[in-house]
Amino acid sequence: MKIFKRIAKIIGVILLLLALTAGLIYTFVLQYPTLKAEPKLGKWYKMTSPEMKDSTGGAFRTFIKKGSENKVMIYFAGGGASFNEETAKDPENFYFHGAVPTDYLANLTMNMGGLATDSEESPFKDWTIVLVPYATADFHSGTGEFHYTNDKGEDKILYHNGYTNYTETMKQVVEVAGIDNPDTVLVTGYSAGGFGAAILADDIFTNYYPNAKSKNLLVDSSLLIYQDWQSTAENVWQTPNYISSKMVSDNLTLDMLNDLNTKYGEGINLMFDSSTRDGDLAKYQNYIETGSFDVNEKEADKYQARLKELVPEFQKANVQLFFWDGLQYYDDTLNMTMHTIIAAPYVWQEFEEQGQSIAAWLQENMAGQDTSYGLDLLDKVYE
Repeated sequence: MKIFKRIAKIIGVILLLLALTAGLIYTFVLQYPTLKAEPKLGKWYKMTSPEMKDSTGGAFRTFIKKGSENKVMIYFAGGGASFNEETAKDPENFYFHGAVPTDYLANLTMNMGGLATDSEESPFKDWTIVLVPYATADFHSGTGEFHYTNDKGEDKILYHNGYTNYTETMKQVVEVAGIDNPDTVLVTGYSAGGFGAAILADDIFTNYYPNAKSKNLLVDSSLLIYQDWQSTAENVWQTPNYISSKMVSDNLTLDMLNDLNTKYGEGINLMFDSSTRDGDLAKYQNYIETGSFDVNEKEADKYQARLKELVPEFQKANVQLFFWDGLQYYDDTLNMTMHTIIAAPYVWQEFEEQGQSIAAWLQENMAGQDTSYGLDLLDKVYE
């Protein structure tokens, strides 16, 4: 019995230290100054306004670091989605719903080794980076309030405020930070943020940076097949009609890429990457199809097969592709692969099969080389 008490005491001390560390990080690292005037180069600022809200209706903020080069990366973070009342009342499984945990994720995105990390080795180190965290469950595209009843019978509101947060952010980027005429723009995002990047890229290039000579979009790990995308966007998220009207099929990502290709042609570089057997996307797809949030090798098989089926459609839309594996889905051993890569140090890692990294592939395509990697992995048999 004493040994169990000792173990419990040790665990308690560890948890206390973790809580103190998290508190210190939030207090001293995440409390970036508010953008009020011309920002200093290389320094992170937060942007907020009364119109910006998370899904609970609480305060929300986004982040900017102004660079010395006339180039901009607009980066949308991920964190699930809500489609209906069932998902709205279950944020623990389906979506990020508060600003503080989102702040932690934003800090990781800015500082833990991915594309947005400020390091001497990064080709983006002198770019302006606009980071849009995510806590609105609407792929950054909503403007409305979704009323639902939770499991306790209480009336609740899920604030799908993603599009409003984004537009408030861009106003400050242009008007306060003075980022109004870059020569190069990269719109990117992972998971739900990858959907957001695909959805909002045209808005960015039309309303904010139409004169950018180099227009680029990288969608990281954002693919779900769902018959009701347009209805969800219109009736649940209240996405602006000029955006939701582009959602014409069960493949939201491909709809947006097709629209961008039609409008911009060779004037834009379109890129999509995914691991071959993405465990999280397989899990969400299983929920959409069966109502079950479980995932196994069978669901991963389906995801891999769907990627292969879609390759010709991506290619028809002039989308360059990078498929990868070798990174495990959490601690799972069921031949599933990791979900998303651009926020992690793995983005710089050269994959043995492809002889290339995601970051280097991105740079190739931004330079107009039109390269794809890893298509043969979609035929790989995982045993």
